[in-house]
Amino acid sequence: MSNVFVRTGTAIIEIDRVKKAHKNKKFMSKYFSADEIRFLVSHELSPALIAENYCVKIAVAKALGTGFRMIHANDITVLRDRLGAPFIITEGNAKLLEQREGFVFNVSVAHCRDYATASVVINK
Repeated sequence: MSNVFVRTGTAIIEIDRVKKAHKNKKFMSKYFSADEIRFLVSHELSPALIAENYCVKIAVAKALGTGFRMIHANDITVLRDRLGAPFIITEGNAKLLEQREGFVFNVSVAHCRDYATASVVINK
């Protein structure tokens, strides 16, 4: 059986919170992988883009049902394809769960002037 809905997660954050936090190297290294930081730097560390990616991580943790107890935020890398659509690459415990359960992540992000949001749907 394929394409069975499993779980969903969503998150929203004020972009101003990220504008302050992203200047802190500890914040960036705790929540974002090296590949993701390179991607974000190539986009001039856009606070809206950082906020979207941060929301994806929270939404994935919620959808998995683990929060950040079993997985680490920087085990979830959020990049964009050539058309700008976000996709997720997992490592560590997040990857173990993804592979063991046969999960497929579907992600959507959005932002406006003040807020960024992300929704994640897990299918099998």
